[in-house]
Amino acid sequence: MAEEETQEEQPAEAKEGVVEEKRAAREIAPHGPSAAVVVAGQVPGTPIVSRRKVLQVGIFAGLGAAAAGIGACGLANLYPSEVSGFGGTVTVDPGDVPPPGGKTQIASGRFWLVNLNAEQGGPGLLALWWKCPHLGCTVPWRPTFVFPDPLTGAPKQGWFRCPCHGSTYTDAGVRVFGPAPRSMDTMALSVDANGRVTVDTGSVTNGSPDNADRALRI
Repeated sequence: MAEEETQEEQPAEAKEGVVEEKRAAREIAPHGPSAAVVVAGQVPGTPIVSRRKVLQVGIFAGLGAAAAGIGACGLANLYPSEVSGFGGTVTVDPGDVPPPGGKTQIASGRFWLVNLNAEQGGPGLLALWWKCPHLGCTVPWRPTFVFPDPLTGAPKQGWFRCPCHGSTYTDAGVRVFGPAPRSMDTMALSVDANGRVTVDTGSVTNGSPDNADRALRI
């Protein structure tokens, strides 16, 4: 009888042992989501920021700088500061004003200041932009160059002569020869009560045969 009781009790004890093992397993198991989250680690030798990201940042930074530059130029055009030199007003020193019949090259304003005498179509001062109307070459005064005077046909010494294609101009910048489409352009000129000469290099008038009539008496 004792052996039979023992055999009947053993299955019950075994069942209890299995239950205890499952309970212990649940207590030991970590709490949290059933799905595992894997965090990628940094591979040694690889940059933290990708090359593509760096290029994107550089492109947007460049575009921003360009936009800022355009805005600054716009403000400068709307609210310009005092302008002098070429594109603005140039005051000619009294010592640079040539005598009647003479010419002075004013580099800061890119023009020739000509003091026409009566023979040259004056009297009066004329500011001639030194740029050739043909292709923009700088036109020098050639005091020893001899060319026929179109009015008389006689040789005349002293002309404005373009070194690029030979366009030739009188003392007043009137074209007499060459491929230039017109005479040398003139700039607005004024003389104050003290005899100070000021040229507005931003005010340019196309040259024509009446250049000498634009000369201002002093």
